Amino acid sequence: MSFECPKFEIKIESEPRPEITVESDYDVFIPNEFRENPFGYFESEGKNIKSGEIKIDEQGRIREDPTAVKEFPVWQNKEGKELRIIGKRVNAEKGEVAKSKNPLHEYEIMKKIKKLGLPVANPIGYVKEKDKCLILTERIPGVLWRDKEALKLKERGYTEEDIENLKQQAQKKMEELAEEFTKKGVIRSWKLKDMVFDLDVENKQVKGVTPTDWERTKIEE
Repeated sequence: MSFECPKFEIKIESEPRPEITVESDYDVFIPNEFRENPFGYFESEGKNIKSGEIKIDEQGRIREDPTAVKEFPVWQNKEGKELRIIGKRVNAEKGEVAKSKNPLHEYEIMKKIKKLGLPVANPIGYVKEKDKCLILTERIPGVLWRDKEALKLKERGYTEEDIENLKQQAQKKMEELAEEFTKKGVIRSWKLKDMVFDLDVENKQVKGVTPTDWERTKIEE
């Protein structure tokens, strides 16, 4: 008389992988290092765009985090075409993101604005993993107003009057853009610090302006 030991199937559940969604035109640019560990790539390869320290409010919520927006190394497709990427770790406790409980609020706003034909960074894709979310956009050519010192304008012959004139041009361009956005139902705050400016340094002109930071933006349908 023989006895057979019952067989048990042991299932080892692997950790869920991050969900990576990329707009079709950009999928060929995504490097394997990013696909394998997108949040690790963000921390190890990204360089902070903003300087300063993390600011926390009285309720313990993060209000300003200079480590949340990073520029990645240049990505290339097989043909050698380059793509410059900005990664942003979503703050779920801030602006319309917190109100809507939608971590993709800012990303969806950018896609809608692009459809409206208004200036915005090209949305590239996003990553979701449990309670974390990372959105990717194409880097906007130009300079943030707070970084204009890096242009060394005075060393290029600018006077204080020239710099003030440049600021007035930037302000006017931003106000014109604000009016255009408002007409199309896009509601947001307008501050020079949240804009990227296309500057013609040689001719001392502001050629264009593109807004950033859409987490507090609403669109009236």
